[in-house]
Amino acid sequence: MIVNKIKKIVDALLSPSDQQLQGMHNPTINEANWEFAQGQFFEQLAIEHHSMFKNHSTHSMSDEDPSIHDNRNAMWNFLSAALKGHRDSQYRLGLCYLNGDLGLDKNYTHAQEWLEKAAKQGHPEARRTLMQSYSQIAL
Repeated sequence: MIVNKIKKIVDALLSPSDQQLQGMHNPTINEANWEFAQGQFFEQLAIEHHSMFKNHSTHSMSDEDPSIHDNRNAMWNFLSAALKGHRDSQYRLGLCYLNGDLGLDKNYTHAQEWLEKAAKQGHPEARRTLMQSYSQIAL
């Protein structure tokens, strides 16, 4: 019963009139796409650097994990693209806030904000992620 009410709320928030926002009719689309690709690159680089850092036995306690900088760069690229309306970046930021990835603290308010923006633009996973998150809160 609660899940049905939550579904109605999400459906009301993401009304069909918002479906006009699906395409990015913005002159900065190429820049946003490039920034998203850069974010993905830095995110992958962070995974590789962290793995190498973890497996390298000669680092001292004062050595800084290089993946911290890669995560920061990924987050800033995703944020820049998301602010330009890039729905995949908005979704990725929502997930990062939801799970505490890329060096971000978990923040459900910010996660909801970015996931809703992505869902309003028709991101295929954003609405499902919102519904799953709401149903976990309701239980």
